[in-house]
Amino acid sequence: MDPLRTEPVAVHTDARGSLYKVHPEAVSGEVYAVHTQSGESRGHHFHRKMGEWFTALTGVGIVVVEDPKSGACRQESLVGQRVYVPAGFAHALFNTGATELLVLACADGPHDPSDVFPHRVRDPQ
Repeated sequence: MDPLRTEPVAVHTDARGSLYKVHPEAVSGEVYAVHTQSGESRGHHFHRKMGEWFTALTGVGIVVVEDPKSGACRQESLVGQRVYVPAGFAHALFNTGATELLVLACADGPHDPSDVFPHRVRDPQ
C-alpha cells in the first residue's frame, strides 16, 4: 500500500499560543470538517478520481485504508500528522477516543457524487 502518505503536522508557537499548519500547500479541491462521536466511524467509501488529506483537529482517531482490489489494509493515526489517501483506496475514519473527533478533510479535486463508491472498510484491530 505504498501510495498512502503521512506527514507530521507543523506546530508554530508564539505568545498567543500554538498554530497547527495542517495543509501547507494551496488546496486544489474542497475542504470539509468531518465530525464523529466516540466509538463511531464515518466514510466507508472510495473515489476513483479524487484523493484526500485527513488531519484530526480535536479528539483521537485513525483512518483505515483498504485496497478494494487486493484487500490489503492499513491504519494510521490522525493525531499529530496528516494522512493522504490516494484515489482508488477505500477509507473510513474511526473515533477511537472518549470525546468527539473533528477531522479536516482536504480533497485534491472538486467533489463529484458520481465518484463516490461504497466499500465497507474493516474495523480497526
